Amino acid sequence: MSGRERLMADQDPWFVTRRLRDGVWLVAEPWHVYCFLVVGTERAVLVDTGTGIADISAPVRRVTGAPVLVVNTHAHDDHRGGNGYFDEAAAHPIAVERLTHEVPAERVGAYLTVAAEQLAAYETALALDDRYFHLFTADVRPRALPPGVRAATAAPIGTGPAARPLADGDVIDLGGRTLRVLHSPGHSPDSLCLLDERDGLLFVGDTLITGDFWAHTDDTDLEAFVTSLRRLDGDLAGQVSRVMPAHTRSCEAGPHLLRDAADAIEAVHTGRSTGEPGLDLYGRPVLRHRFTEFNILRPAV
Repeated sequence: MSGRERLMADQDPWFVTRRLRDGVWLVAEPWHVYCFLVVGTERAVLVDTGTGIADISAPVRRVTGAPVLVVNTHAHDDHRGGNGYFDEAAAHPIAVERLTHEVPAERVGAYLTVAAEQLAAYETALALDDRYFHLFTADVRPRALPPGVRAATAAPIGTGPAARPLADGDVIDLGGRTLRVLHSPGHSPDSLCLLDERDGLLFVGDTLITGDFWAHTDDTDLEAFVTSLRRLDGDLAGQVSRVMPAHTRSCEAGPHLLRDAADAIEAVHTGRSTGEPGLDLYGRPVLRHRFTEFNILRPAV
């Protein structure tokens, strides 16, 4: 990390901003979500806007003064929370409609409650890590909620700018680099990925995860999930250098995970995988199907 990048990370109490490649930046809410800023010579794209817990436009503006287009990989709360800090957004047509609705205060409060509980549970581990192990890198080290942000006073998250629809195959020209839109339903019907055609980076949102795949909600379609992952793996063979997930262990992974995830989700869908009882982030019962580099959550029976 360069001195400038270290300064950028240190001056923000909530976000971690780190250059990944020339013109590609991680803007992370550690433990919550990885967003990505892709900068061209004429404009920039911010892939997702996170939880809305803090103003994500501040770290973005420290990187670039170019016009910023927000592209939401889907309309779930933790991927659109900061849309209101920007003037322009785009998403899949299903997401365009969903983004016209606020995130209710009760959902915001529920998430903030979980975030505070997780941080409290990890205080001892963090202290031990600081003293002995130094395993929690900045990208994954949980941070205290910003001053004044509490579940008890949670407010709705607004809608942000009206989003324009993106179709499969659309190309977003940033000047000197392009992003190709790939519809990838499965985690949700409005999920999409973006392929940076210059560097082979595939921004996947929640279409690929290096932790728990949330496949236990009403939005999930396992058959569509498998189809999307096999399409990405097959159609983009040789074009993807790294996949860039939005959550958990790492903001980068190898493209082999596209095939591995397709195989795993197919095994769950066809009953060849047996899950074990567990809980999701909110304490709801699930079946957790464990695989080498990720888990798949399904509804408890």
